[in-house]
Amino acid sequence: MLFESSLSSPETRGSTPFIRVVIPFAAGILLQYYTDMHVYTFLLAIPLLTAAWLYPRVPAEWRFRLRGGQALLLWTCLLFVGALRLYLADERRHPAFYQQFYHAGDRVLLEVTAPPLQRQHHSSFVAKVRYIQHNGRIFSPKGKINVNADKRLTDSIRWGSLLLTAHTLSPIRNRPGAGFDYQRYCADKGIYHQLYLPFTGYHPAGTAPVNPISRWLYEASAFCIRAFNRYIGPGPEAGMAAALLIGDRQGLDKALVRDYSNTGIVHVIAISGMHLSLLYASLLLALAWLPRGRYTDLLKALLILAFLWGFTFLTGASASVLRAAVMFSATTLGRFVLARKSNIYNALAASAFVLLAVDPYLIIDTGFQLSYLAVLSILLFQQKLYQRLHCRYKWLDYLWQMAALTLAAQLLTTPLCLYYYHQFPTWFLLANLVAVPLSTFIIYGEILMLLLTPVPFLAEWIGRGNRFVIWLLNCSVRKIGELPLSLLTDLPCNRLLLVLQYLALAALALYWYHRFAAARLALICCLNLALLTVLWLQWQPAAQPCHVQHYTLHQGRRTVRISTTLPDARPPKKFRTNYILLTRNPPVDIRQIAALYDFDTLLIGAGNSKQRIEQWKNDCYVLTLRFISVPDQGAYVINF
Repeated sequence: MLFESSLSSPETRGSTPFIRVVIPFAAGILLQYYTDMHVYTFLLAIPLLTAAWLYPRVPAEWRFRLRGGQALLLWTCLLFVGALRLYLADERRHPAFYQQFYHAGDRVLLEVTAPPLQRQHHSSFVAKVRYIQHNGRIFSPKGKINVNADKRLTDSIRWGSLLLTAHTLSPIRNRPGAGFDYQRYCADKGIYHQLYLPFTGYHPAGTAPVNPISRWLYEASAFCIRAFNRYIGPGPEAGMAAALLIGDRQGLDKALVRDYSNTGIVHVIAISGMHLSLLYASLLLALAWLPRGRYTDLLKALLILAFLWGFTFLTGASASVLRAAVMFSATTLGRFVLARKSNIYNALAASAFVLLAVDPYLIIDTGFQLSYLAVLSILLFQQKLYQRLHCRYKWLDYLWQMAALTLAAQLLTTPLCLYYYHQFPTWFLLANLVAVPLSTFIIYGEILMLLLTPVPFLAEWIGRGNRFVIWLLNCSVRKIGELPLSLLTDLPCNRLLLVLQYLALAALALYWYHRFAAARLALICCLNLALLTVLWLQWQPAAQPCHVQHYTLHQGRRTVRISTTLPDARPPKKFRTNYILLTRNPPVDIRQIAALYDFDTLLIGAGNSKQRIEQWKNDCYVLTLRFISVPDQGAYVINF
């Protein structure tokens, strides 16, 4: 981000129209997201549009008197435009949404829209609903679902496969007690149902054509992974290499990911604006030999844009990468095509407006929020922090410049991280000073290795060097994570405290740039209110524990028989049992059972309805719980 923040100075003069546009537009999206306004509410925009149409036609004297109302009118119209954009983006509003036609037991034709991901016990993929057959009628709906398939189907289900099944679609639900709202996460991606496919649970119905560009990107990603496994060697180093360059995290070790997260440098293994800025700097350096001219500048712009967006889609087009791609695209066009520099704040706001106009659900994406806050924080605070300390030696000055950049990026992102994750890595500065240079070296080494794959001897030596540096990076991060008090957890932070922290940072920025005495007073007041809020959250009485009655024991092995509803209250500690038997079709949810019991095997009896059995099996597969379905697998004998 150091290179990225220096592309255009924050002091660059120029108009910033997109800042005035993106704020009400984003506010409208958030208003619709949290209030879910009815479609008739948008009729209120008609008088606003009428007033906007009449405003230029009134006498100049009245326009001058109402000049303040003109801005308010524009902001209100943009507010409704943002809300309407999110309303139209919700696939459930579409008249052809599959849920309006589907009933349990209907035959559904699914199209696999991406390569299936191989999990430990199953494969998972997103499938598009092609058609639904209900009571002899065929509907062509719109929508997609999550599918978890039996591990034995790995070789038969591929990208583009058409699958015909009559298994029941079940709604996506959260696991009780889970901190992550998986249901909302899937809904924001337009996915509301899931399906489990057993080994004999579908009929192949041919294949659908795959987009050639998407297939080429997939093959390029597969080529990189093969090269990493061959020249770097199989193991955690190859998985780290794939994560650093192309964003493929399937080969990452879970403990290693936890180390990077606990030290505050998970952005290193998650493709972000830093990776795109390195690519952009490399492209500028590689094309510097071309002379300046109208056609050569146009050629530079086309090559840079092609590489930027090719890398963006190759790595999965995450929110932070999209933000950087849009900003670098605007910078490239301004530099090589329009020969003009723009205000960096306006470029940042313009990229946010473009991305939200295309996909309004990005606004609640954590990566999107943290990416924009990090760049804005660097622009606002990096120079101010850097100017606080002057270093005589060049190497020390460069080290302080990196430290100031890290501290500046942390200022606006920390409150949001506290709100979402309630933890803070205390050694983030040391971790960044170690990880960022090493990861930069690794990324350039991987690119060089891929370019030298036609010469296996050289590629192998470069791969060995990359393997050593990756090992050094992982060891350094692990050692930093083992330092005392490396991670502060269970930190209290609610919405009030989040707002107070950002008000304090806004007051700090106003005071640093304009020396307002009122800003300093506001900063002190916000910090004191934030401290009182923390004390109030710490002194809240703990929730009273609830009690759940358990039963049944057979010769040292516990078996719980569930045939009725379960209590809603959760016990302070789960009841440990070996088996749980579901019989007489109880109206229970697997997630509710998992919240109350710690068990080895779930037994599904034959006296349950077929629809409920399918839903239980699907939920068990999603939650990776061991289960035995007697109707499908026959009698199950327990030897006590």
